[in-house]
Amino acid sequence: MGVSRARDRRWRAATPLCAAAALATLASCGDRPAATPPAVDRQVGPLFVDRTAGSGVDFVHRRCGAGDKLIVEITGGGVSLLDYDGDGDLDLFCCQGAPLPRFEATGLDLRDRLYRNDGGWRFTDVTAETGASDDGYTYAAMAPDVDGDGDPDLFLCNDGRNTLLCNDGGKFVDITAQSGALDSPLFTTAAAFVDLDRDGDLDCYLCSYVLESRALKRCGSTVRTAAVRSYCPPSAYPPAPDQLLRNDDGKFVDVTKESLRGESLGTGLAVVPCDYDDDGDVDLFVSNDGQPNYLWRNDGGLRFTDVAVEAGVAVNGAGLPEACMGADWSDIDRDGDFDLIVANFSGEGTTCYRNDGRGTFEDWSIASGLGPPSMLYVGFGCEFFDWDHDGDEDALVVNGHVLDDAARSNPLFTFEQPPLLMENGGDGRFTAVAPPRAGPFFARAQVGRALAVGDLDGDGDLDAVTAVNDGAPCLLENRVGQLQRWIGFELRGRGKDRFAMGARVTIEVANDPQPRRMAEVRGSSSYGAWQELAVRFGLGAHEGVSSVEVRWPSGAVTRHGALPAGKLHELVEPK
Repeated sequence: MGVSRARDRRWRAATPLCAAAALATLASCGDRPAATPPAVDRQVGPLFVDRTAGSGVDFVHRRCGAGDKLIVEITGGGVSLLDYDGDGDLDLFCCQGAPLPRFEATGLDLRDRLYRNDGGWRFTDVTAETGASDDGYTYAAMAPDVDGDGDPDLFLCNDGRNTLLCNDGGKFVDITAQSGALDSPLFTTAAAFVDLDRDGDLDCYLCSYVLESRALKRCGSTVRTAAVRSYCPPSAYPPAPDQLLRNDDGKFVDVTKESLRGESLGTGLAVVPCDYDDDGDVDLFVSNDGQPNYLWRNDGGLRFTDVAVEAGVAVNGAGLPEACMGADWSDIDRDGDFDLIVANFSGEGTTCYRNDGRGTFEDWSIASGLGPPSMLYVGFGCEFFDWDHDGDEDALVVNGHVLDDAARSNPLFTFEQPPLLMENGGDGRFTAVAPPRAGPFFARAQVGRALAVGDLDGDGDLDAVTAVNDGAPCLLENRVGQLQRWIGFELRGRGKDRFAMGARVTIEVANDPQPRRMAEVRGSSSYGAWQELAVRFGLGAHEGVSSVEVRWPSGAVTRHGALPAGKLHELVEPK
């Protein structure tokens, strides 16, 4: 979205000039054998197929505005993937808005919705029987195991007070009142649940956007002497403070003042945990809309220092803050450290920060190929994942403008925009995949927002769900990943961190020139989304891995020998 009062005009007049310039217990889960895959024809398509029709997912996101163009209306649209019933497949949660002043809600179903995965791309709405909804204006739904009982709960990030729904045998019970500071009244856009102090339970970082989000602001321009009313940029509102919450036996205590060494008053839209400096504890990246980003380095003892400026991720390579939305970490060039992607406003393009292995980053947006194709778009959901299972991390970015009249000032801009599917050439350099090969969905213009990735059909490869502001979500089936070998891991931690949030898995692939690959258990990434918690690796033609190492949140390290491909292996932290 916007950047500062001096740069508000970029909402209307930004031009894509830069585009031209540029151990343990080990068990095997799942019955699928490690069959020899056929050779992949790189020209066969479509790579992804829209399976929404006939799936039973009938959700429609509502902006719930009445013409006042409040900022709360235009950035919403969240989706999450979680196995709420423990049957081994991923269920779907869709986030809904709530009536704003003068909005007529008669006859509309404005509940958040939970859909049970019945297999074969069929889903059943189980919202009523599970109680998985609230009355808030929900932006994102996190699905951590807050109480440590082995099943995912639901934390609803709202514009207004948040809601914590405890999963009690597949029924959700509102325990917000007992949760302490999770009951924040701020405009919460995202949350990261991870063991930040290594005491065995999940702490929380709450990412907040702006204050006065429902205040009536007058923004716009004059076109041919007629006044045009537009959505205001975030700089028209006071920024909101992020919060760091410590888990004290199930009750969350606000420790922001004593824990964050740096200013946390910003316009946050995403928070993504990652041990970027490889020192064994979890750090946090926060993407801010129009203000410098945060990179909270974990100094131990629940003390964090914002090192974004010295690390090189606060602003872009030109020294300018960007309108940052979604974000994700991955080792895109396979050099043993995590790189960063951030989706931005039109005229800025997607930013790629390459990790030099010393804890600092360079703006690699043009060199990576991620920046130029995105210059006309406003990116929101973005995720690295190896959709073709060839052994490197590809990318998907979901786009949609925040101005429904964007073309008035710049005919190159549109409100509805197509997503971008990006293929990694193996060295961290990406090429956009054209819609005929990618699939018809990638030629479809929508007001895209959230993106969640996971194996929805149990065939081993990663599918995707995208959300639309004031529209219906899309379920995308991956048709190419299962043609190559893969291996996956589900981690089971001891204590109350049952899903081992923040754990790192490193594999070695025999007879590969770059054998080491790594990934972390995150959940919170992209924009407005919760991801599948299983860690998956594409292996291409390789039959398996020669070794696996897990670094658990507690600091324990377990190592395993050769494991076969084509299976989701369960690894359990030792006592």
